[in-house]
Amino acid sequence: MLRTPHLTRSFVASIIGRLSLATSGLALILLLEQSTGSFAVAGIATATLGVANVVATPWRARLIDLHGQCLVVTSLGLVHAASLLAVGVLSSAGLPTLLFLSALAGVSAPPFGAVMRVLWAAALPAGPQRTRGFSLDAVAEEATFAVGPLAAAVLAVVADPLSSLVVSAGCVALGTALFVTSPRSRAQRGSRQVEVPGARPALRPLCSKGFLPIVLAMTAPGVMLGCVEVAAPAVAAAASSTVLAGALLAVFAGTSAIGGLLYGRWDLRARPERQLLALTLALLAIITVTGLLGGVGVAIVGFALSGLFLAPTLIVGYLAADARTDPRARTEASSWINTAVNLGAALGAAAFGALTDRVGPGPALAISAICTLILICAPLALHDRRSRRRADG
Repeated sequence: MLRTPHLTRSFVASIIGRLSLATSGLALILLLEQSTGSFAVAGIATATLGVANVVATPWRARLIDLHGQCLVVTSLGLVHAASLLAVGVLSSAGLPTLLFLSALAGVSAPPFGAVMRVLWAAALPAGPQRTRGFSLDAVAEEATFAVGPLAAAVLAVVADPLSSLVVSAGCVALGTALFVTSPRSRAQRGSRQVEVPGARPALRPLCSKGFLPIVLAMTAPGVMLGCVEVAAPAVAAAASSTVLAGALLAVFAGTSAIGGLLYGRWDLRARPERQLLALTLALLAIITVTGLLGGVGVAIVGFALSGLFLAPTLIVGYLAADARTDPRARTEASSWINTAVNLGAALGAAAFGALTDRVGPGPALAISAICTLILICAPLALHDRRSRRRADG
């Protein structure tokens, strides 16, 4: 698969670019806390970057689909790198300045994951090859977000937090330059530049038949991801072991990567929507049982088993969205999946945090999974059944 001409170069460049987002959050927190003496200021600035990134995701993607990867990704990469460096230089400035620069950095974050998935889809035929491409991409992204924060922390200790932020800005600048100059990226010129006279404009993903249920479905693994990220330190605190939190999250991320690699080797015949529903149900069932049984040993096993289903669920979500989308709007389609997962993660973290203070981490985990099952998966299962009846009729 990686022998496909110029595909490896684009893939490596996208990973370098994604390292920036994986390192910038912790780098910002460490730098701003050192400069202002306040974790509150650091947290607000980092949250502003994250929220701005999520809100702008579909609109950035739409611009890329319209005008091509080279122009838009280059512009985003330059602005994002410059805004990160500006935060470093003005880290002692007032809160309004820091919030403005953080928002600018969030809005301008290049969507390397989405644009790379467009290249996988364009270069590889639908079926096992494309599935393996998406699987490799998902596993690499998991590894990036596992290694990035650790690298930022080590660099902050060895040198200083500003060095971490400068390296983050350097990653996005280098990744952008390598990516947009690759032949695969240059070939993605955008629908505005390759329009055929009289042809219909590209259909927006949210207007595509069957796309919205997929977006809704992808909030479910996002909710579980948010719950797990808060549940790990909660379980560790109950066991009086700080190290346990890192171990639980490492197990979850590690088995997720394994699950993604295994899924890429399977040639499943079921429709992506059916696979998505089955994988989500399995993920929710494991999380529910883990919460109901409780205990450190159960948490380790439960996090390991649930992690096996996370990456495959995300991969199938991207594949299902790609299959339901006008090829000219693939970047926006992939970005809507990212938005759904990120929104679900935020909701999951907030809900779990509120529940765990009242009932403890185990029951909170089970309640969150059961509510997700009722509110999201049940309507989707009903929609799938009705679709099959219409097809049979």
